[in-house]
Amino acid sequence: MSGTTPRLGLKTFDQSDPFLRQDFNDQSAKLDAYPGSFLCTSASRPAWGPNQSGMRIYESDTRRELVWTGTAWREPLSAPPVWQGTVAPDVAMGHDTHVYYNLATFNVNRPGTLLVNLTVEIQVQSTYTMNAHFRPQVDGNDAGVGGGTPSFIRVEQVQTSGGGWSRHYMIPVLGIRSVGVGSHKFGLHMFTTPTSVTQAGSMRLSQARGTALLVNSTDT
Repeated sequence: MSGTTPRLGLKTFDQSDPFLRQDFNDQSAKLDAYPGSFLCTSASRPAWGPNQSGMRIYESDTRRELVWTGTAWREPLSAPPVWQGTVAPDVAMGHDTHVYYNLATFNVNRPGTLLVNLTVEIQVQSTYTMNAHFRPQVDGNDAGVGGGTPSFIRVEQVQTSGGGWSRHYMIPVLGIRSVGVGSHKFGLHMFTTPTSVTQAGSMRLSQARGTALLVNSTDT
């Protein structure tokens, strides 16, 4: 009695089956729909056209797997895409001040989880004690790790008078947020808060640099 194979559903014949050309055409169509990877080298890639769009090759000399788009070879999206950005506003801030800066705008072609890693450089006058808070943003929303808890630094007063010198700090800031297909942006939300020592002070946001990685895909 005839049957089918478990994976592709190809017909298995027995001696009672009639010889039908359509059976062989159907088998060929099913096999053509599951071409697998074409084995070659980087110097012997096949000359494919639009009909082979989506098919893959494996280069034995480079161990690379490439996908044919119909017109060009592309790497599969297995490695995380990375976007980078920077701002250098060099703006002064007093107490109870909030500032927002966008570092980069980019397009995501699949849903996933965006990991944002920022490094923020600040400059503080030594004659004041100041508190500073830092939060990464994704699409204009705070996206800190741990329920939105910001990175924080308290710069203590070390000089009571005079001026003309200050201290520089580099602050790491980490965030994460789910994103969908489309245009997105990442940036920085920085704010200062009063201290019990003084209500006056001056802090300067020199620059912020960062990267965003689409670290995994999301089932939809």
